[in-house]
Amino acid sequence: MNNSAASRKLIYLLVTFGFVVMFLSTSIKSVYQIYFSDLAGHFGRGRADFAWSGSIFMLVTGLVSPLVGLLSDRFGPLRTVVVGAVAAGIALVGTSLLNQSLGLFILAYGFCGAFGLAAMTYVPMGVLVDRLFEQRKSGFAYAVITNGTSIGFIILSPFWLWLQPQVRWTEAFFWTGFVLLVPTAVIAWYAARRADSVGLGEEASVGTERKPSAWREVRTDPGFYALACGFFGCGATMAFVDVHLVAFWQDGGTSRTQMAVSLGMLGTLELVSGLVTGWLAMRYNKHSLLASFYVMRSLAMLLLLSSVSEVRTIVFASLFGASYLGTVVITSMYCLERYGLKIKGQTFGLLFLAHQLGAFVSVQLGAATFDAFKTYTPVIVSLAGVTIVGSVISWLTLRSSQRVPEPETCSLVEFDR
Repeated sequence: MNNSAASRKLIYLLVTFGFVVMFLSTSIKSVYQIYFSDLAGHFGRGRADFAWSGSIFMLVTGLVSPLVGLLSDRFGPLRTVVVGAVAAGIALVGTSLLNQSLGLFILAYGFCGAFGLAAMTYVPMGVLVDRLFEQRKSGFAYAVITNGTSIGFIILSPFWLWLQPQVRWTEAFFWTGFVLLVPTAVIAWYAARRADSVGLGEEASVGTERKPSAWREVRTDPGFYALACGFFGCGATMAFVDVHLVAFWQDGGTSRTQMAVSLGMLGTLELVSGLVTGWLAMRYNKHSLLASFYVMRSLAMLLLLSSVSEVRTIVFASLFGASYLGTVVITSMYCLERYGLKIKGQTFGLLFLAHQLGAFVSVQLGAATFDAFKTYTPVIVSLAGVTIVGSVISWLTLRSSQRVPEPETCSLVEFDR
């Protein structure tokens, strides 16, 4: 890489762009989350029937994540973001215009929107960071970029809650899709071209040689299955929050103001924990940190079983938010350390498949449980149990040293804290 001031400036601009993309990507899920009850009513279905759109979205996000990783490895993460922004934009605009069929909604949002989200977020951003920064600093840099989701929670979730009584879901979906389809995709395309022009493109980073098969490399590693088990619980709990939490609070009589404050707190702690995790991971054992985050996640879920109050919702949001990005950042770092840069995207994509399988089960099980028993209690208990299991397995299995040698050194810079 050209280490000139211009190249260094572009690197930090790319980090800023990644942050903005992560920020905007939160709308793909949050607009659905806030309008969940309205959408179920619009299509005249119960929550279990309509929740198929959300659970399929979660599942497809996982199923396409290995493909997104392969695209990021071979064609570059920024080009992958372009494709993702276009896909997500088409999905949201399309559902707003063709809004009379639940089947079309599921196809557009559950398939096209899911691919768009996967191609804009954690997998390609992980590949981007690993190509720009040395391994020791990549965790902190990745935390900075993925904290775009934290700011999205802080700003956009309260915004959607405020907007919901005033704007129909079709308008909200249309304008969100427009922002992704036009300015976001165009800027991502420009960023990819600029990166190529100064030697930060895909070819400069990893060459044109054929990439090895990720599955062949990871299938015999117990550490991979430990990461996948923990990530399954991570995805399951995240999905419950993304789809069912607002409805759960509404059923319990939680005020709109209280929900907004709690979601804002969740996002704030997510922001702090992402940065702190990147810093801690450079100094302490990652397996201990990962296990601790899963314990916090389990405690947060158990708090939902207590009677709803302002204090309890804020404590829940604080615990959940403090663990939110920590699991993702550390899992990304493990991928690079154990399997190397060449298949980092594919491996992280495989782990996100496990993550989204958990999300699929959580969304659909939550809706079915509510329709059958008018309560979310059984699924909340199950989620708390799954995350505890992930904590124990992470602690016991990931204590060993990395599985493969250090990845090849590519174009790197120090990330100034």
